Amino acid sequence: FANRATIVHVDVDPAEISKNKYAHVPVCAEVGQTLRLMNQMLDSNFKHLKREAAEADGRGYGDWREDVAEKKKDFPMQYPEPKEEEIYPQWAIEQVWEATNGNAVVSTGVGQHQMFAAQYYKFNAPRKWLTSGGLGSMGFGLPAALGAQAALQDMGLADSVPVIDFDGDGSFVMNCQELATVCVEKLPVKMVILNNQHLGMVVQWEDRFYEKNRAHTYLGKSESAWHDTANPDDIYPDMVMMAKSFGVPARRVFKRSEMREAIDEMLATDGPFLLDVMVPHIAHVLPMIPGGGSYKDSITDGDGNTRFE
Repeated sequence: FANRATIVHVDVDPAEISKNKYAHVPVCAEVGQTLRLMNQMLDSNFKHLKREAAEADGRGYGDWREDVAEKKKDFPMQYPEPKEEEIYPQWAIEQVWEATNGNAVVSTGVGQHQMFAAQYYKFNAPRKWLTSGGLGSMGFGLPAALGAQAALQDMGLADSVPVIDFDGDGSFVMNCQELATVCVEKLPVKMVILNNQHLGMVVQWEDRFYEKNRAHTYLGKSESAWHDTANPDDIYPDMVMMAKSFGVPARRVFKRSEMREAIDEMLATDGPFLLDVMVPHIAHVLPMIPGGGSYKDSITDGDGNTRFE
């Protein structure tokens, strides 16, 4: 990891410095004070660099931004056409983005839904994205949404800025007890569960590199899988029933034609709401870099229906 980097480790506890990775510049101090001091140093030392960069192209990073824009044209975000009324998770997120005009504060759990949300919910401002991108803590989404909702209420913005937790069924059950907090504290958080009955991120690796052999990544009933039977009674656990048992309104959707109406109902509900969206477990997050690979090895197509050699 970062074998050519110079690592600065700031920690108030001296015992933690260089504990896991050698720090070339150890700083035993409170991180807030340290960052404020660093900002002052940057402002004073690099003003001339900022000025020279701005004079070079008018914006400072014009060439780089143009190059990135060209790459986006060459490799646009895309996903397979769904079968009939099937709901792909990427499309579901796009529908929520359209319904909220990109104005929501978004939190996520950890997994495929997290990456789909980063890709397909087009944010219109900073400080609207809450995700566990470092440690990757499953169950992060709902508690993070609660904190954001409470903060917006304190700021008087709760009525104008919705808080949406995009979650997977695997991540959501890690902290589903927080539905009690949602109800008791009357926090109008909206939860969108992209429910594929699997641990989707691990399934993707199984599909790509392990000949689709499943290692306890299916989360439903062993005797009857919803993806095989299409019987709603085989969905496990029942997220809608769970939410309602906590006093939180909920609804489940199976078809694309139901999606926008369900989103509108969720957003119009005065209080919390859980929307359980049933999606296929064969969807893959793309592009992806295989283990041990680099950007030149990026995978840009295929899903769980593809046969990989």
